[in-house]
Amino acid sequence: MHRNIKLGLFSYSYHLAFGKHDVFQPKDHPPMDLFRFMDRAVELGLDGIQIDPMHLERTDPNYLAQIVAYAGQWNLYIEYGTTGIEAGHLLEQLRIAHALGSPILRTYIGFNPREVADVRQEVTYALAQLEQVKPRAEEYRIKIAIENHCDLKTDELLDLVQRANSPFIGVCVDLGNFMIHLENPTESVRRLAPYIYSTHFKDYASEMMNWGFKTFGVPLGKGSIDLKAIVDILINESKLDRIMLELPVEKEATEAATLKKEDDCVVESVAYARNVLLKDYN
Repeated sequence: MHRNIKLGLFSYSYHLAFGKHDVFQPKDHPPMDLFRFMDRAVELGLDGIQIDPMHLERTDPNYLAQIVAYAGQWNLYIEYGTTGIEAGHLLEQLRIAHALGSPILRTYIGFNPREVADVRQEVTYALAQLEQVKPRAEEYRIKIAIENHCDLKTDELLDLVQRANSPFIGVCVDLGNFMIHLENPTESVRRLAPYIYSTHFKDYASEMMNWGFKTFGVPLGKGSIDLKAIVDILINESKLDRIMLELPVEKEATEAATLKKEDDCVVESVAYARNVLLKDYN
């Protein structure tokens, strides 16, 4: 199958440069903002972006219109992501996604599986919330993509979207998060393929520590995930025409080394995606 696959970048790929997360705040360099992030996406020749809610400085109509106008100058598409499943919250986030022109609202349930005794009850609660927001999603023509965010296993996520039974409720597959539950990302993506509306496409490696195994983000092609097999599934068995990269790395000893490592990972991964993973499709 041959179709043009667009390549986008999730703003969390530069979460260290943004400095909005407790793990790292740059002191010697100005923090990144969404406009500089879009500049970087253009410099890398990307087609679009996905915005993490922590990187959206305001949600007033004027600010959202500025983002849309700036992206439009460079013909960048926009996707928007949020967190949580409560109906009132999702209705507000759908408003923001609509204002941004995003066809996708990525979210996740967000429970801690180590602290939840009845996952099916969590799924039932999520379905009740989604039932309340489906009419608004249909009105805006926005698909809600629920991520496997270290909470739901593949079986549970599949159960949720099948019971939701709506073309506006689907999945965002985070390739690394499958490994949290010791699931095979390739097999999980294959099972979820008909429902996949977005991706957090990444590569992870594992390291043995004195307390067990640690997994961490690495440039595409440097980890243990079979990325080529997953790309083939996404293109041939799902309806995706966009692949959204999420490329998190851990901080280094110095600020300069941290910011360089993050940017190097993005640059290397974009090149690998374009020249290796997608070369037979575009």
